[in-house]
Amino acid sequence: MTELRWLKKPRCNECGQEIIEPHLWCLNCNNLISIQPIKGPKKSNINLKSMWSLNSFLPSFSKIVSLVEGNTPIIQIKNIPEIKGLNVKLEFRNPTSSFRDRASSLIVSDALSKKYNEIIGASTGSFSISLAAYTSHAALKSTAFIPGNLELSKIEQLKMYGTKIVDTNKNLDESIKSAKNYALEQKSYFPTPNDNLLTIEGQKTIGLELILQLANIENVIIPRGSGTLILSIFRGFEDAIESGWIKKYPKIFAVSLKSSSNSHIAESLEMKAPPLLDHIKKIIKKTKGKELPIDALDMIKNASEVAKKEGLFIEPASASVIAAAKKLVHDEIDPQSTVAILTGSGLNALNKFAFQMRNLKKTVWGLSETSTRRFEILNIIAEKKNTTHGYAIWVSLGKKKTIQSIYHHLDSLNQDGLIEFKEVGNTKKCLITKKGYELLNKMREIIDLREI
Repeated sequence: MTELRWLKKPRCNECGQEIIEPHLWCLNCNNLISIQPIKGPKKSNINLKSMWSLNSFLPSFSKIVSLVEGNTPIIQIKNIPEIKGLNVKLEFRNPTSSFRDRASSLIVSDALSKKYNEIIGASTGSFSISLAAYTSHAALKSTAFIPGNLELSKIEQLKMYGTKIVDTNKNLDESIKSAKNYALEQKSYFPTPNDNLLTIEGQKTIGLELILQLANIENVIIPRGSGTLILSIFRGFEDAIESGWIKKYPKIFAVSLKSSSNSHIAESLEMKAPPLLDHIKKIIKKTKGKELPIDALDMIKNASEVAKKEGLFIEPASASVIAAAKKLVHDEIDPQSTVAILTGSGLNALNKFAFQMRNLKKTVWGLSETSTRRFEILNIIAEKKNTTHGYAIWVSLGKKKTIQSIYHHLDSLNQDGLIEFKEVGNTKKCLITKKGYELLNKMREIIDLREI
């Protein structure tokens, strides 16, 4: 295998162990691996055309896989009065409509340089789609292990890139375990965004671009999610300071998901197993920023407003930064010296928007309205995991029907053996059965999404 060539050797923050392979966590003590700040050329010497215009800050590979990612534009909000002048960086203008393309370019370059034949993916979000596209461009095989609740639009995108789909009918953690075991058996390359240092190195170019594109940035608003994006942009700022581009860090405002029955709408912002959480807290403190929890319904509302008033169609997790900016603008930030990162396209979340904006979201050829409603409820139960109860389902359906009708459908699904009830405290929660999953997967194959 070809050795990955680092500008500075990655080192464990705790024990000091140097590594060659792109691990994010030390194999000796399980602490964070990082790279010391890199001194690059002067700002005036950078001709920014893509992420790879910043190769003075990136590791090198024998073969580079690129779809011309990076150099995403920054525009100002014009038609939303309370945040007029706010700068927004359009990361959804990357090749697969996600900031993850920056990571995929490095990761697939690493796999190709090391002469792997297959790349394995396992995630619920944009990373799997991005990885599939770059793997296709590199003429490598791609296999994706998907959890049982993955949106249909994402599955179809994976198929379009020629990816082999392995539907585990399990949650994400179990899907990742299955993918890892398969990769070991097949000797395939298996990257996950939270465990691969190249994720950080690729995404740090967002921070470098911000400094190149705008003068006098005082604040940056970033969706938190797993924490890798915040860590990445901070790493970009570290390199910018080391290179003399800026003298101090912009304040970093992290936007997290407020826990509620609506959390499933923006589950990519959930931090279920937060290994980076302590590091993110330190970054926020060091830059004198703060964290803001935002409800998922507020994200949907703001995504809709940005689409209607600014012509920008973004996913709910992206719209979290718009909601946060509205909270901050009154007494903490000046919109014109602030940048909000819009991470992904609304095209990757069409079902979630439909859930909130329509009475019926999915029409299945040959089925009555009642049968279609039963399918919708079954799909919500599969997606909502441990928050699934009658009221939450009613809210997810937009409260367009009576809550009594929802309970009637739940009783019917239970009688058919498609769901089962579990008493949790004073709440009766719904769990999808094996039979329910089997039916759901069959129904997903014949769904036609269209306006009612």
